[in-house]
Amino acid sequence: MTMLRLMLPALIVPATLAALLAPPASGEVWTAGHGDIGVAYDPLDPTAFEMEVHAEQGATIDGVVVTDPDGQPFEPADVTIRIPQTADLGRIDNPTGFWTGLATGYDFTGSQYDALGVPVGSPLWVLSPTGADADHYDTPFLGWATEEGFAGENFGNVTFTPTSFTAPAGGTMAVYDGSTQLWVLQDGDTTFTGDSFSVPADGHIHRTLFFTEPGLYQVGIQAAGLNGATQVSGSAVYSFQVVPEPSTLALAALAAAAVVPLSRLRRRGRSAARG
Repeated sequence: MTMLRLMLPALIVPATLAALLAPPASGEVWTAGHGDIGVAYDPLDPTAFEMEVHAEQGATIDGVVVTDPDGQPFEPADVTIRIPQTADLGRIDNPTGFWTGLATGYDFTGSQYDALGVPVGSPLWVLSPTGADADHYDTPFLGWATEEGFAGENFGNVTFTPTSFTAPAGGTMAVYDGSTQLWVLQDGDTTFTGDSFSVPADGHIHRTLFFTEPGLYQVGIQAAGLNGATQVSGSAVYSFQVVPEPSTLALAALAAAAVVPLSRLRRRGRSAARG
């Protein structure tokens, strides 16, 4: 039993560190600039939407700035959306915090945010619905778009619904419109009743995204709508990587490096005392 107690930290700490350092799920990492979870329609395939990550001109993907005025589309499986430590605004009331382009404060302590499942004062990573905030906090400026191939068609709204979800242990991902929750997805969820929102066809919106734990989040997203009487839909899995604080990584690495030698030192000390 004593040996097991000594071995457990050596097993647990590296496992925790490995989870924090887990590589992005996809090869390309979107770190800055404007882009969208996009839906494209092709009349040659009249019942299927094509899902994409559409990086607009000026967005940074894997350190390369998109220069094409029309932007650049990517397969969702090929891109991870990175949320840096600077996006940890905390579930707090910050009366002078930068929000909606002004240093007039933000407040995430109200009961409308209790659905996030973390107490007031907890870390809370946020993607803002404004470009000024995205620039200020050095995050991607994420939108939701239905702008490709919809002109001249007979679509109404396109509805976005989650279909699958994985998260770090205890993690929650949520989408809000102002203070109104649209999606609240929690680690272990397998059903998503009531989690949906709509975007006008040939339209574009921005919403607030919240993440409660560092690590990798993957969410299956379905877009669906009617073109006249024809049902059209498409789905794909999108990846978000919440990056932990560098000091957290350093401390975890130090603990992982030190715990085994320390255990051995203690064992040697006890053996010498017995001799």
